[in-house]
Amino acid sequence: MTQLILLGDLMPKPKPDQVIRHEIVFGRSERELIEGALVAYQVNRIATPTVALLSDVSAMSIVLTALGTYLGFEYNMDALAVDTTQELINDWQTQYTAYKESPGYQAAQAAAQIPFLPIGGIGEGSPIQQLLGQLFG
Repeated sequence: MTQLILLGDLMPKPKPDQVIRHEIVFGRSERELIEGALVAYQVNRIATPTVALLSDVSAMSIVLTALGTYLGFEYNMDALAVDTTQELINDWQTQYTAYKESPGYQAAQAAAQIPFLPIGGIGEGSPIQQLLGQLFG
């Protein structure tokens, strides 16, 4: 049986007698390119799982149920057999529209009319209402 012994493993290494420092300096345009690439990478790391989550019917049903709860109505999807997220969103939109036309909602909105600007409510013209209008028509 032969054994290979490397001399570099047995011999001690000499201590370095000098330190050489290499420095790379970027100009403004290179820094802007690198910064743009980093931002794109970070956005991609966030957007890819978010899109995957929202394209999943079960995950989207949880999101829409939570949104419905936040807006004050109960989203019911018990009898609905949906295959796509678009069908789920359409069903949620239909139920939310029916909820907004209900007498209970109308009475709550009439009672909530305050003469000053709503900061974060769900009344007409509020940021949440505008976002829902853009998302769901």
